[in-house]
Amino acid sequence: MTNFVVVGIILNKKGEVLIVKRKKVEITQSGKKLIWVFPGGKVEKDKSREEKVVEEVLAETGYKVKPIKQIHLRIHPDSFLMIAYFLCELENEEPIKEIEEKDEIEEVRWVKPEELKNYFTTDIDPEVKKILKIE
Repeated sequence: MTNFVVVGIILNKKGEVLIVKRKKVEITQSGKKLIWVFPGGKVEKDKSREEKVVEEVLAETGYKVKPIKQIHLRIHPDSFLMIAYFLCELENEEPIKEIEEKDEIEEVRWVKPEELKNYFTTDIDPEVKKILKIE
């Protein structure tokens, strides 16, 4: 169960998507550096995927979100982890609290979906690309 990860795909009113910068760079099994990622985390046995994505987005970004639907479930080609991608809606346009995971998260940023390629070093899920309307 520890190899199961949920991530939140969150858009604001400007159409920007929320990403976080990790303090500690992780190297994937394929050798790529994970620096900027969608907020999320590993699922524990006692929580649903939806509960976990809400908890992780709040802890990593300070934003309260509501999961709308699971976009896709796949084994990531770089990390070989099972990832559930959730489209989430902001409950507040501003963060409702401080970032809890300051030891893990260096920065929270809103970017235009087409700019993700400037931040991400790994492949973006094809279903997520459709939702974000990017090539």
